[in-house]
Amino acid sequence: MNQLTDLLLSCWIAEAARSSTMAARGQQDSAVQSAARARILASACNKQGIRIVPNYATRHGEFLRHLSGDDEETGALGMIVLQRLGAFVDVHGERLLEGPDHKKLVELGRTELDEVNMALMSGRLFPPPPAAWPEAEESRAPGKLLRRFGILGDPHVGTTETNESLVTALNHMADDGASFVVANGDLTKDGKQEQFQAARKIFDQSKVPVLVTLGNHDMWGGEGEPSGMERFNAAFDGIKPYTEHVENGIRVIVLDSADPRRNPFPPFDLMTGEFKDVPPQAVPGGTFSEEVIDWMRGLEPAGPTFIVLHHPPYPFLGVPPLVFGLDQAGTAHLAELAVKVGAKAIFVGHSHRCNLNYLEDVPVFELASACDWPFGYNMVEVTDQGWSLNLRPIDYEPDLDPMSHRDYLFRRYATGPKEARSFLALNDEGPS
Repeated sequence: MNQLTDLLLSCWIAEAARSSTMAARGQQDSAVQSAARARILASACNKQGIRIVPNYATRHGEFLRHLSGDDEETGALGMIVLQRLGAFVDVHGERLLEGPDHKKLVELGRTELDEVNMALMSGRLFPPPPAAWPEAEESRAPGKLLRRFGILGDPHVGTTETNESLVTALNHMADDGASFVVANGDLTKDGKQEQFQAARKIFDQSKVPVLVTLGNHDMWGGEGEPSGMERFNAAFDGIKPYTEHVENGIRVIVLDSADPRRNPFPPFDLMTGEFKDVPPQAVPGGTFSEEVIDWMRGLEPAGPTFIVLHHPPYPFLGVPPLVFGLDQAGTAHLAELAVKVGAKAIFVGHSHRCNLNYLEDVPVFELASACDWPFGYNMVEVTDQGWSLNLRPIDYEPDLDPMSHRDYLFRRYATGPKEARSFLALNDEGPS
């Protein structure tokens, strides 16, 4: 599917999931109206031959219920989250639906906005709870240590504050015994050449080698500007953003999933429910180039293997669903590679959250960004009897507003389940 048909299915998933989530929260009128909106989008999908997958909406609904909480827990804040996701459907739907259908879609959403405004007027925007590091008991594999390596999630080099947290994270990983570190894409805040140069300088000063790949924030330079790959090559002396790295029999395969195409829409701000007043960037979703696919086909089994890339596999069912992750074709190539080489795990970034899914029975970890809540880094430890993953805190004081509902919402989003932050797998026995 192309970008716009993927987006149409994404909007149906969001709307169907919003309806079930609002019904669970007791927002019955809005749930009924959102179900009607979902029918409009389902009809548009049918006209274009796009297959509806009910399970996608079910799984996205599970995520939305966690994010928005119940009415007693989050009150109007949960309602705002759901309404803003509806606004995502509204503003993108103008390009996806025929005029009368889009007008009806927007009209049906007015009930929900009225419900949110009434909740705000009644004082149901509760003060957020204090931030606390998400504790999880450390997982350690028994046996002889073979290697430790670190993963630096979405560095986004750009601001001085962010850069400080990255330097601290790299120092911690070296002190924790990492032999090397992988920076899993989105090396820069928005792909500027000076940001690539700053990232190179930070990585060169690391006590251990840093392997790098690309993310969507690194790619689009604007009309007439050098491509993200050209800017990356200039900063990193032409090295490939995909490689295999082997130490003491432990192999890490690093893949480049960044898509250089221009996004037909400006970035969307979930908190305001509007497009940001900035130029369009690269498409947020990922794909593999023919060059990367050909290289992947040449890889063979060779000892305990881990795969690192930027984008979560299809179907990504966070926010927004589908269009934020790796495409279907790329996911098929990734699954083929993971099975062929007997991958122990796949580590991805992009979503800035801790999460765990599976691809062909291989665990797929979405890793939090080092420059966002919970401000941590990931350590992988491999022994002759198994391996473990642990999220550890950076010794860094982030500038968090304790009364910020935006910060609280992101904390709910990013923390994720304990098994995504502390994971142990023993050889031939699966996770424990």
